[in-house]
Amino acid sequence: MIRPSTLYKETLRQKTQIEKDFSAVKLAFSQFPDKFQDFTLQEFAHAYGLVTSRAWESSKGVSLIPFADFFNHDGTSESYVLSDETLKHTEVIADRDFALGEEVRIRYGKFSNATLLLDFGFTVSCNSYDQVRFELNIPHNDRLYKQKLEILDRHFTRSVKDVNVFNSSWNSFTIKEVPGGSRRRRKGVPQSLRAFGRILTCDSEQELNDLVTEAAQNDGRLARFPLKNRGSEIKAHRLLIFEISRLIEEYNNYIKLVVPSCSNLCGESVLRWRLAQELLTGEVRVLESASAWLENYCSAL
Repeated sequence: MIRPSTLYKETLRQKTQIEKDFSAVKLAFSQFPDKFQDFTLQEFAHAYGLVTSRAWESSKGVSLIPFADFFNHDGTSESYVLSDETLKHTEVIADRDFALGEEVRIRYGKFSNATLLLDFGFTVSCNSYDQVRFELNIPHNDRLYKQKLEILDRHFTRSVKDVNVFNSSWNSFTIKEVPGGSRRRRKGVPQSLRAFGRILTCDSEQELNDLVTEAAQNDGRLARFPLKNRGSEIKAHRLLIFEISRLIEEYNNYIKLVVPSCSNLCGESVLRWRLAQELLTGEVRVLESASAWLENYCSAL
């Protein structure tokens, strides 16, 4: 159900890692049969999930804090957990006055639904931290394939670490939701993605050279300012619109696939369907906002 999302591949990757960890642990435990009982992969995966979904990460490492892991998540909460290792004391500082019996929630982090689902097993409706990892590739039959790779290698800058990003690569870009009505050109689709689009749409070595020259005349970034050639600038961004629209269509096709069968679902299946729906529709919302921003950008040129 979630195949279009990056979460699909990341789930498979994590599943493989758990299986590798299980094999290593089982081998070690087998050396002490009198101290450790036999256990299955399913039991190990369950224990793995219990720990990773409750662990707290800080500058000093990862730890488990009993009772603090009882707090549920609220993406808008400003309540936070304070720990004093010297006094071995932990407390939650509330962000407002709470009525007697009212639940106090904390924010686990500014996590997308993909991260929440993978690490904690739930999603939230209309998650403002949703984002999509978007990939582009230079076709191997592109006659300028080598030159384009060289330019990307020379100008590529890794983005700042993001808690929502799984395994990223040089041709992978994180798209976050663009607020409706945003008119600021530089506060929309990532510059790195737009730079990639400009390189992809170059049809000659001269165009590539002009692109690099314009970047050098500014601050070295390939998408810091619009290209002087309006036609080339629109062409690059139209390519991104096309690729994003194609991905949106793929998402919508998967969403439609699960809808007709929902009347036959029950119990755990209903929950899985709802989680998949919230994940995919949230990421479609992000993609649609990016597409709208690109359309507005092209219209304003």
